[in-house]
Amino acid sequence: MSAARPRVFPEWPVHLLIWALLLVKDVATTYAIPAYPVPKTAVATYGLLGLGYLLISAAAFYLSVGLVARPLRTSVLGWRPFGRAALGLLLTLLLITGMRYGLEFYVFKPLLGFDNYVLNTTFTARWFVENSVRFYFDYVLYGLLFGVIRHNLLAERRRRETQQANTTAELTFLRSQLNPHFLFNTINDIYALVYQKSDDAPGALLKLSELLRYMLHEAHHDRVLLTRELDYLNGLIELQRLGTKGKLHLDYQVRGPLNGQTIAPMLLVSFVENAFKHGVLNNPAQPVTLHLTLTATTLDLSLHNAKNNQQKDQLGGIGLPNVRRRLALLYPTRHTLAVADTPTDFQVTLHLDL
Repeated sequence: MSAARPRVFPEWPVHLLIWALLLVKDVATTYAIPAYPVPKTAVATYGLLGLGYLLISAAAFYLSVGLVARPLRTSVLGWRPFGRAALGLLLTLLLITGMRYGLEFYVFKPLLGFDNYVLNTTFTARWFVENSVRFYFDYVLYGLLFGVIRHNLLAERRRRETQQANTTAELTFLRSQLNPHFLFNTINDIYALVYQKSDDAPGALLKLSELLRYMLHEAHHDRVLLTRELDYLNGLIELQRLGTKGKLHLDYQVRGPLNGQTIAPMLLVSFVENAFKHGVLNNPAQPVTLHLTLTATTLDLSLHNAKNNQQKDQLGGIGLPNVRRRLALLYPTRHTLAVADTPTDFQVTLHLDL
């Protein structure tokens, strides 16, 4: 099951809103306290002046993002990235200075009648360059910080998306392992019933179909109701009873309320399958014990079985490594698992924060 990629709100409306608010602020400030005499009736003049100077500020910001911050977005910093960033900074300052000069002397003054330096008696080319750099350098720094921070945030988001995709792919693979593992064990048991011409074979097939229905329709979800998972576990136990012709000795207890708790599907079955596959099942003095203790937010599982010295096969299983990995992926900080494996006994203790 692939995780849907979250929709990302586009950045441009946020940028547009911020610059629009800055434009309103600058126009209102200039209109309320004009530095140079402009008729109060010329509202359009104030708007055009504010828009022109806002374009210079925006140029300083976005040129810094592209020419200064971009060279620094590298995993290995050295003199070359810093050199390119320094050249980008110089080019940015030259461009915004030229842009300011063009607007003020070729647009504002001849078309709007606005002379920003009519009262300035110390105007020189050097003063103009220094004033432009000093006035717009804040926007250059804002662009640099925005470019670096945005790059880091996007890199972290891509890393998380990649990690999530890998986790989803791995869980899908683990589930694909789990289902054939279960089918292999169960079909072997049903084959034995059929071979023995047992009257329990049809019932076993019917029970298997019920379990397969759960696996096909519910077990592919990330979470299922705990009641449904326990129903599946009960069906598995009944199938095992049929396979052993009623000679299964199992102490199975569930304590605590079932009130809508959810759990990752097919999580408990591997422990029970392992006990049925390798445990002593027909000794009333050493029954398999399976105890579940529930609260509204936790599940505790305790399972113990004596080992059968005559193993059913020598190939081993994938169930327990599978469930260990699924627990690590789905409940990384919300579970504790203890497994005691001795030559004669096998004990599993699991605590799960649901």
